[in-house]
Amino acid sequence: MSGTKDKTYLGTELKYKVTITASGFSMDDDDWSVTISRGKISKSFPKSECIHGEDGWYVCFDTSELGAGQYIATITALVPDDDFPDGFRTEVQKITLPLVEQ
Repeated sequence: MSGTKDKTYLGTELKYKVTITASGFSMDDDDWSVTISRGKISKSFPKSECIHGEDGWYVCFDTSELGAGQYIATITALVPDDDFPDGFRTEVQKITLPLVEQ
């Protein structure tokens, strides 16, 4: 997941490509989610609520729902791994997104 701007403005609808890579993990077949947060406010997007395009997966959201401030994307992936009791290893990554100003 990556951004190209340093800031954006409240009311902007944002779309970010989500790329998860891990040995044995498939974004199409395995489970993952993205949570967008600003302070104590957050909105979660399970894989089923993300968009699958020709060139990958995307998360889309409206900044009007979360307000102005610094946004963080938390990506959680369940990576198949037989060394864990449930057969999956949870991997979490946090990415700072561009600042949303009023």
